Amino acid sequence: MSLETMVQCLSDPDTAKNIQAQVVLQSAPVLKNVRMSCMFTIPSGSSKAVCSSLYNTGVRIYCLCRGRGREVLLLYREEWLEGYLKHEEVAAFLRCSGYQAGSLRQQLQRLGERIAGFYNKTQEFPHEMGLFLGYPLEDVRGFIEYRGEQCKCTGYWKVYSNEERARRMFRVFDEAKVCAMEEFFSGKNLREIAC
Repeated sequence: MSLETMVQCLSDPDTAKNIQAQVVLQSAPVLKNVRMSCMFTIPSGSSKAVCSSLYNTGVRIYCLCRGRGREVLLLYREEWLEGYLKHEEVAAFLRCSGYQAGSLRQQLQRLGERIAGFYNKTQEFPHEMGLFLGYPLEDVRGFIEYRGEQCKCTGYWKVYSNEERARRMFRVFDEAKVCAMEEFFSGKNLREIAC
């Protein structure tokens, strides 16, 4: 897959193809089942097409917020994300951040409210969002404590704890991205790419 081919697809006036390419590029590790979740933004009204493309794949979609012609989506593996958020320390951190114990849907709804509040400039940035993206709790805490500075390395997130583990994960995510993009450009659709 050449860079030229990728750029052409991403700028294709065929919106459906362009949206699918963006989904593959931004969520490949989730599609390939090596990451529990990711978040990205697409044009308003596009989420229904993405949902139907991923129907019955094990990948769920939740619209966190809408506005200014965009939708902020969370793609996730439900059991994996739910299990992570129930870890004792993660759940305690979320409670301290204003989340009530409840269903995953209730927690996602609260996250969406917090993100909308940030976009509307009525709340601070919801740093706990990193937990919903599967970041290690130590790295979320480190980011807050050091205000995004003094990290050990940067990849899919800023790393403050186990650099070696994070670099291994980043490599796995990158490999999933290459694999998913190659499959997409060979003609596979989202449902076929999602493992």
